[in-house]
Amino acid sequence: MSDPTEREPLRGVKWDDKGLLPCVLQDAATGEILTLAYMNAEAFAETMRSGQIVFWSRSRKELWRKGETSGNTMRVAELKLDCDGDALVARVVPAGPACHTGESDCFFNTILQDEAALKQTAQPEAGGWGARLGALLEDVRTLLQARRQQLPEGSYSTYLFKAGLDKILKKVGEEATETVIAAKNADKAALVGEMCDLLYHLLVLMVEREVSLEDLRRQMQDRHVKKGGTGGTSVSVRRAGSEEHEPELKISRPAGCQELEERLLRQLDPSLARDVTRALELMYRAHAGQTRDEGVPYATHPLHVALLGVEECKMRGRDEVLAALLHDVLEDHMETTPQDIEKLFGAPVAEAVVLLTKMYKRDGSPKEMGLRRYYEGLRGAPAWVKAVKILDRVHNLRTLPKSGRGAEHVAQYRKATRENLLPLCATSTDSRLLKAAELLLIELQRRA
Repeated sequence: MSDPTEREPLRGVKWDDKGLLPCVLQDAATGEILTLAYMNAEAFAETMRSGQIVFWSRSRKELWRKGETSGNTMRVAELKLDCDGDALVARVVPAGPACHTGESDCFFNTILQDEAALKQTAQPEAGGWGARLGALLEDVRTLLQARRQQLPEGSYSTYLFKAGLDKILKKVGEEATETVIAAKNADKAALVGEMCDLLYHLLVLMVEREVSLEDLRRQMQDRHVKKGGTGGTSVSVRRAGSEEHEPELKISRPAGCQELEERLLRQLDPSLARDVTRALELMYRAHAGQTRDEGVPYATHPLHVALLGVEECKMRGRDEVLAALLHDVLEDHMETTPQDIEKLFGAPVAEAVVLLTKMYKRDGSPKEMGLRRYYEGLRGAPAWVKAVKILDRVHNLRTLPKSGRGAEHVAQYRKATRENLLPLCATSTDSRLLKAAELLLIELQRRA
């Protein structure tokens, strides 16, 4: 059976005297050992049920859902119990690095190395010079990670890590300047040398700030992959008030979005234009090719939600507008993670989008449990986040008559709205939320 919730509980597990079972995580595709952690009976049962790795944190004394905050989840491909029943191997499909440091795995501190033995087991080099460079950079970064932890005497890397971030940043700046000078002098050998120095110091900075090569790969891939769906147009948008030397931002815009987008930007402070444009890029990419039930590109919906906030509820703040535009991104685009949103727009926006997302659709939790957790999160959310959710439902209700949904579905949708969303506004004095609630009541009072 492929559904982990249909599997019978595994027999023969032997827990240690603390009720724990060690679990080794192994990449199902490469065989690489990723990390070692522990499960108790509850974490084991949750892993079996959800198909995602759940551990027991021995320090925090609570369940630890791998990747819940970082987005670097571990989907279970296979669980294997050892012959004695007291250890587990989980073969997984990782969504990102396994280690909190940004390394692909937690085992990067080498304490013994037999070069002759390693040569006997060496694999053929990856094809292409780019792949070889990538593997070398990963090796260097792993070595730097070990240097940072061990700080061996006499190492230049140790000197940099002990000196701290400001010194590292100064060296990056110096090497960048020297690279520019070498390029101007048309000396290829000198240029290559300076580029290597710059790359090295950038890798030191990555380790210091816990940025992985996988983080770079994701960002580069996002920029490289062409965006947009059927009927889309690719245009250049320059933010209001920008100087001539600033780069134009590329946006792949689905049909029907340009007028809504321009209407939104006209009503916002020009200083928000760059962040709004970046949010539009992310949103258009996430919803590329998706269509609403009423037959229009899905990307029109987040724009309408943002416009309701701006025009009806005076929600013109940066975080309010960005969260409205991005509220469905995590739910509809599994490749985008909360960490991606935080890096682009900051923690408040990322946290708001997580609260607005039915995360059970990402982590495989049962729908009933996931919805209960979702509405509990909304009840504790800031008023402006609740307002975004209310406006999302307002627009859905307005478009429901054109959706082709049956009368029974419409009635259930309205009932769920009354039971779960109206109570979010019951005791609030926030003007934004109260106005959103007023709009919602108007839609609920309309004839179905």
